[in-house]
Amino acid sequence: MTSSETEHHGDFAPIVAAAEEVLARTWDRPVRLADVTPLTKEGRRNVVLRCRNISGGAPPSVIIKHVVTDNYDPENTTSWDVRRFFRDWAGAAFLSTLPSIPSSSPRFYAGDRTLGFFILEDLGPHHSLVTPLLEETAASATTALRTFATALGRLHAATIGQSASFAHLSQAIRPPGAVSDPAVAFSEQAKRLQDVCERLAVRAEARFQQELEAVGGSMANPGPFLAYVHGDPCPDNVFFTGEQLRLIDFEFGGFGHALLDGIYGRMMFPTCWCANRLPRALVAQMESEYRAELAAGCPEAQDDSVFEIALVHVCASWVLNTLDRHLEPALQEDRLWGIATMRPRLLARLEAFITTAEEFDHLPAMRGTASRLLEVLVKRWPETPPLPLYPAFRKAGRGSSK
Repeated sequence: MTSSETEHHGDFAPIVAAAEEVLARTWDRPVRLADVTPLTKEGRRNVVLRCRNISGGAPPSVIIKHVVTDNYDPENTTSWDVRRFFRDWAGAAFLSTLPSIPSSSPRFYAGDRTLGFFILEDLGPHHSLVTPLLEETAASATTALRTFATALGRLHAATIGQSASFAHLSQAIRPPGAVSDPAVAFSEQAKRLQDVCERLAVRAEARFQQELEAVGGSMANPGPFLAYVHGDPCPDNVFFTGEQLRLIDFEFGGFGHALLDGIYGRMMFPTCWCANRLPRALVAQMESEYRAELAAGCPEAQDDSVFEIALVHVCASWVLNTLDRHLEPALQEDRLWGIATMRPRLLARLEAFITTAEEFDHLPAMRGTASRLLEVLVKRWPETPPLPLYPAFRKAGRGSSK
């Protein structure tokens, strides 16, 4: 063990000792952990530790994920850090119970509410979806993205009808708290956006409010599309171990509309630092393969009229979410986040929604309003370049964006 590892082992000694105890109870045998190696940089909202299991038997190593927050209190339901920690725990634990997709995520072993950590399978050598998108070829990126889309479809198909099981598991590990009403939250989000549009002199279509309410209703009550949704399936939350894909980090996870994950490529990874465009033909291919997998658990996804309306509604939801979070700051400055600034992202997602609504001839009032907003923003930001293709696809030439 290096001097640095020894120092970190001392820093995390209480967590490691508690992990040994909880694993001993879970596995019904003594457990000793050593060679503690931090895998995260200082300042992150979680500490991730790799520990070698020196007590004999499998697994040879484990991962401890420990929440970082001031004055951690597992009973404080008003704390964002506490809520995200328990969502992450619940998602990892829940997915480990699904026999039909046993390798969708790292295996969950155990957790400790009092100290704020849980223990997962160590995936060993791996790379994330970031690598093929930013560093490799169009061919390898295409293969990775198709694998990603297929995995999301299988995950959603396997979890449809499992919301009660997830709720039971969640209630067993986290304190009860006030449950937010998604319809109210959506309404507040829409109202803030309408206020901004009024200040920008963007006139809303006559049926705009009715269509907003329809979209909000779809998000609050997804019907046959109710599945476990990762909520943040960004490239750095998608790991490949060889050809096998695993999802990590379920802090935004829960039951919701499956297509919130399913159209991530179409909406250019809307919660991600590494947001760029994908070729349109590849997006169509990803969604076709995702839909085929989803239909195994959601037969309604095979009905074009049902699926297309759902797709347009979710695109509207994502563009509203992006505008609500980022439009006001972007009116002041074009802040850099990761590999792209905010203004190109906003324009690109407005364009994606408008194109989708036109293609499937749905939500005409929202489409018209979004078109006027896009026109206003393009005039305000004349120097803003288009959101580029991911680096893997730029070498293929201009035709790759078709």
